[in-house]
Amino acid sequence: MHRSNASRRIATFLLPIGAIVMSSIAAGFVSAAPASGAGILPPSNPSANIAPDNPDWLQSIDDARSQEGVGSMDVSESAFGVLPFDQQVLTVVNDERVDRGEPPIDYVTSQLDAYAQSGANAGSDPNFPSTLTGGAPITFGGSIWAGGLSSVLEADYYWMYDDGYAGSATSNSACSLSDPSGCWGHRDIILHQFASCPSGPAILSMGAAFSPSGYTSGSIAAMVVSTCSPPTDITASWGQVANAVPSASRTVAIAPTPKGTGYWEVEGNGTVGAFGSAVNYGSVSSTLNAPIVGMASTPDGKGYWLVGTDGGIFSFGDAAFYGSTGSLRLNRPIVGIASTPNGKGYWMVASDGGIFSYGNATFFGSMGGRTLNRPIVGMADDPSTGGYWEVASDGGIFSFNAPFFGSTGSIRLNQPIVGMEASPSGQGYRFVASDGGIFTYGQAPFDGSTGSIRLAAPVVGMAADNTTNGYWMAAADGGIFTFGGATYFGRVDSSS
Repeated sequence: MHRSNASRRIATFLLPIGAIVMSSIAAGFVSAAPASGAGILPPSNPSANIAPDNPDWLQSIDDARSQEGVGSMDVSESAFGVLPFDQQVLTVVNDERVDRGEPPIDYVTSQLDAYAQSGANAGSDPNFPSTLTGGAPITFGGSIWAGGLSSVLEADYYWMYDDGYAGSATSNSACSLSDPSGCWGHRDIILHQFASCPSGPAILSMGAAFSPSGYTSGSIAAMVVSTCSPPTDITASWGQVANAVPSASRTVAIAPTPKGTGYWEVEGNGTVGAFGSAVNYGSVSSTLNAPIVGMASTPDGKGYWLVGTDGGIFSFGDAAFYGSTGSLRLNRPIVGIASTPNGKGYWMVASDGGIFSYGNATFFGSMGGRTLNRPIVGMADDPSTGGYWEVASDGGIFSFNAPFFGSTGSIRLNQPIVGMEASPSGQGYRFVASDGGIFTYGQAPFDGSTGSIRLAAPVVGMAADNTTNGYWMAAADGGIFTFGGATYFGRVDSSS
């Protein structure tokens, strides 16, 4: 049932979904969820295995993620190392999911931990119960196993980045040149797009366990299931665990002052840095239920909003609170925010293109509920029409009460798009890729890029200098790149 590699002593095995139906879950309980021919999106599976390049497995993960244009894991290894084992697995699985636009696993349960422990002890994928504790029927389940590993981070590396066929050997026993159907199967389970319930998004639960003697030097098993009502034996929630492991955090967004004389950077933990004429009106001081992913300033530059992946809104300065989705269950996480031209409202956009409007922000439509080639990664408001644009990671543009000037949706990009900004006149827009490549349309000028430079950290966003029509780009380590007439005023240090 497994294959070992003498140099790495790795063995993994995928229990196919069909086998789940035949073994321990009645067929009526199982429903399919969307996948693509290229693998679970986003993004598609790697074209080839990525070899680990560092004995520090977190660094190897970060280096592999950078090849996909995904930022580094926001994890402190010292804080991660003291978490219970099942919470370590929850952390890496959710970081892989959320950073690709998928909703996180909600809960760890004692029942699923016990099933995972049985699998770890036996050195194979765990079986599944038909219902969770409390009676909720399981609507989908996937399990993953790895043996001969030293840590959860090492397991995550082989599940996510070395799960295909390497040409002569593979650590994935379900993958071979003659039968490639099992290749990237573990990754596809981790990044699975779970089908919704009649009442809304599915509730996702997991269990994980380790056995020191289950397979050579160690055996790791994990399972993820979806239900339409919550379990009753929850031992940990993602909101609790997510706040226990962040590192010094990383920069996630940049927002400019109105006249281009300063800017703010915000980190995933809600810490704000102000530079130039930008005034620091405060940072998030409370415990976050979800990391910050976006920032928008008020038109007068005397305040700003921060938004988390759950749609929670934090208002500072003269930025008024008009509402949030912090108490709702979202189909997909929030990835960006834009203010209306007069600052009396704002829109939030989710990775599936869903738009949430508050204050005087008018809803003109969205991509929510439609099939996307790639997830939405950002939005910008049209100051001329009051409408907005959504941009996907492939550079596809979706216009709502706003003109379409072009896109890279049909072009093969070196790295995915991570953000956009609009011209002050509304007659053009630019977007930026994670390598700092810039793409301009309409009247938005091209003033340069870092597309040909090797960066220390991926670019995470950009902001327009409305005075000079130049722009800034911000990287995950806080680095700032200026183009056109945009001035460098300083940076945060998110690299430690």
